[in-house]
Amino acid sequence: DGKGGVAGVGLTYDLIERHRDTQPWTVSVVVRRTWTDAGARTDVSFDVTVPLAMFFGTRIPAPEDGGASSE
Repeated sequence: DGKGGVAGVGLTYDLIERHRDTQPWTVSVVVRRTWTDAGARTDVSFDVTVPLAMFFGTRIPAPEDGGASSE
């Protein structure tokens, strides 16, 4: 039952331009400072987020004018 705490700060960046037909990848860096009765520790984490939807193909929007389809 020690005492302590944690504080952190992070930065996230999109690697792909966002629009309605994309799934953005993001890169994050987080710095955390943890302190307890036993001492202090600083952690740095690096995270890349890749959407699983990208492995199942891309979304193809339906024709808006009711024109020819691919059948």
